Amino acid sequence: ESPSFFFPPWAAPSARDPPGPGGAARMFGGGFFGGGDGGGFFGGGVPGRFDHQYQAFPVSFAGKEELEKGNKMILPQSALDHLARLNISYPMLFEVQNPGQGRTHAGVQEFIAEEGMCYLPYWMMCNLCLQEGDLVRITNTSLPKGSFVKLQPVSSEFLDIHNPRAVLENSLRNFATLTVGDCIVIDYNQKKYEIEIVECKPAQAISIIEADVNVDFAPPKDYKEPERPADTGAGFKAQVEESEVAEPEPVEDKGPKLFGGSGQRVDGKAIKTPLASPAMGPKEPPNIEDELDEKMPWRKRLQKGVKWVNPPYGFNTGHMSAQKGAAPPPKPVEDLWKGGGQSLQ
Repeated sequence: ESPSFFFPPWAAPSARDPPGPGGAARMFGGGFFGGGDGGGFFGGGVPGRFDHQYQAFPVSFAGKEELEKGNKMILPQSALDHLARLNISYPMLFEVQNPGQGRTHAGVQEFIAEEGMCYLPYWMMCNLCLQEGDLVRITNTSLPKGSFVKLQPVSSEFLDIHNPRAVLENSLRNFATLTVGDCIVIDYNQKKYEIEIVECKPAQAISIIEADVNVDFAPPKDYKEPERPADTGAGFKAQVEESEVAEPEPVEDKGPKLFGGSGQRVDGKAIKTPLASPAMGPKEPPNIEDELDEKMPWRKRLQKGVKWVNPPYGFNTGHMSAQKGAAPPPKPVEDLWKGGGQSLQ
């Protein structure tokens, strides 16, 4: 069984795509230990109470680094013996509390810890301000199934993820509960993204095991709205006014001119000014089309050649554009076998 998460349109490639398989797996559902509201061999009756204190250590101390991707802890074998004697509801959910610092909720993965010790994800210890070896109080609890959760990324780098829906759905499979105020950590593409739980419904702490949860997002904490450009109406108007102002006419320089005279030939003949002389002004730019026509005369050829050499050169003689009877009559076909036969006698 898998939880279903419904994401807003911006976080989903297609809002109508069904949620992918997977989710937080059912824990101790049915069978010997019962399931749901306490069925099975130990089902029924008034829920019992589990309340113990343990020394907290990170899950990496037990060689279970993969549990850092969720909120499930490891308890000792004696905890399972105590829980088995109680009429508790399943799946097993717990309230983890550091007196005077805060509280959160978690599930349980295994019962293999040493007596008097428990192993928690390190991000959960940071939320509870716990250090290695500090005492933590763990009590069993029952949480309603969640229907809505609002998340807020701590960093805007989370928006750079290509498909946030798939990343969150895959990451939340490892979580049993969500509590308002917690800052969970999602590991994706060798990066850790912190996401704060802003709102949960129908309670401040919910279970997401086998639940259909609608997910909404708040803007990241360090997100800044893009600055809108200032109104450029006044600036555009000023530019138009400046362009409308007539440019002042250039003032002739009345001072002495260098090289203002004219040259003379030694033989006394008149000087012929070349066409490209600066005195005649700039030369007109060459016509590229004319140059190409000179180099490539076939550019001006008639399409399909010349049909007729006599006027009117075939105009208005076709069956589509000519008037009736305008076409010249066809030449008579000459009979190649005309004449009469002769007899040899």
